[in-house]
Amino acid sequence: MPIPLGSAAAANREFPAFALPTDWDVVVQDGGAILKAEVALRIMRKRAGARVFPEAVQIDGRQHGVLVRTKTQEVLAQQAILALGPWLGGALPRIAPVLLVTRQAVGWFKAARPETVSPDRFPVFILERGPDDVIYGFPDFEQRGVKAAPHNHGPKVSADDWDPPATDAELLPVSAALAQFVPGAAGPVFDRDICLYTNTLPADRRPDRGEEFIIDRWPNSHLIVASTCSGHGAKFATAIGDKLARLAIDPTYEVEPFFKLSRYSAFC
Repeated sequence: MPIPLGSAAAANREFPAFALPTDWDVVVQDGGAILKAEVALRIMRKRAGARVFPEAVQIDGRQHGVLVRTKTQEVLAQQAILALGPWLGGALPRIAPVLLVTRQAVGWFKAARPETVSPDRFPVFILERGPDDVIYGFPDFEQRGVKAAPHNHGPKVSADDWDPPATDAELLPVSAALAQFVPGAAGPVFDRDICLYTNTLPADRRPDRGEEFIIDRWPNSHLIVASTCSGHGAKFATAIGDKLARLAIDPTYEVEPFFKLSRYSAFC
């Protein structure tokens, strides 16, 4: 399918919140949507019903399965899936050296022209001025203002030590980008949050710049691991869930090479 490349002038006319430079290339893609993560999680938990254990869990390998222990019960499973996001390295220290957990600042901005940033007039957007200078954002779909954040990697943190909330300094590049390129959305910070990214380091056994997920069987065990679904991985949850389920029930199924642990020599 050809890339729907357009002009910045046309984009500025169609979406009046923008003031993109006339020499920019612009792609406008139909069919996108916003996944409300909290709603999705609530629905998935409801469907899981009594199979959700809201307790701390200890997992012990056994010759023919995995023993899952909580304070109140024990379950012996044939397979167990660990999809722990930034906590995966703590559960499996061997994998920690190939994971990078970063603190990502997120802000909600009170729009200068609210009428231009409603979901029917303003798209989800990505401003890319270079590989390490990317800002993304959403229309005011929560009545909290325009949600926007840098996609660049923030400072490295641990999964249990990433306070305080996003600072003005962390959100300054976002404020500046909105003021310059999306003036209709620019304004004071109304709310703020922190998102954790769990990315992989570049692989050493195949062409790979890093930033891919790990979805694979853990060596010599009945465990299946997924580094996904913290931060920007959440929108892929249903597709990744399908892969994890197939890994668990079909011994012949293999994921794509760019998801495999074997792309690192430490797992060969």
